[in-house]
Amino acid sequence: MNSSSPPPAEVPRATGLRPRGRPRKDNGAAPAPAPDELLAAALHAFATHGYQGVSVRTLNRELGVSHNLLHQRYGSKEAIWYAAMDWGFGRLAGQLAQHLDPHADPGSQLRAFVREFVAFSARHPDLLRVVHQEGSSPSTRLSYLLDTYVRPIIAGLAPTYARLLESGQVRPIPPEAFYYLVTSGGGAKYALGGMTRELFGATVIEPEQIDDYAEAVADLVVRGIGISSQDP
Repeated sequence: MNSSSPPPAEVPRATGLRPRGRPRKDNGAAPAPAPDELLAAALHAFATHGYQGVSVRTLNRELGVSHNLLHQRYGSKEAIWYAAMDWGFGRLAGQLAQHLDPHADPGSQLRAFVREFVAFSARHPDLLRVVHQEGSSPSTRLSYLLDTYVRPIIAGLAPTYARLLESGQVRPIPPEAFYYLVTSGGGAKYALGGMTRELFGATVIEPEQIDDYAEAVADLVVRGIGISSQDP
């Protein structure tokens, strides 16, 4: 999904005096973007410029919509931020939840979980960029992300890791080591696209390479903590 919609189509100017009264609604202006497009654009803006660097006026202008459209739909910049985070991180949480089956083989489950996280993050790099923006200092926004999405995801994966630990399939490692290895390590290639292009060339972040990359990261992680590579 593009981070912004095309600019409104240009309306031909009529000759002569403008008629009295309000302009007609069917004046050729582009229709308002769909909610997904609005929230994707807002997420991208917050990920790129940070919360303080974004204004509702700027978002409206970049989307090419009425100056009061976002206010009418969401009410405030703060409300737009929360809506954009729920839209983006909610989809990530939903995808990861599919790999938290307590009855599945824990090794295969962990591998599938890591692979899904890396692949989803690669296709939606603004999520990790937002975490980098908000994670540098405490705030109510950071607490919201942690309490609503990050901690529940970690808690959901904890039983899988506990089963692996009890069976002796993995070695004990600090939880923060696993967390940052998977999140920042696995997702940084796409979240830091500019650096990746400079270091390794633009071809390494082509979309068709995402699945192979996610497989490689998942294999590296599970082997690193002691699990033999296997398909889920």
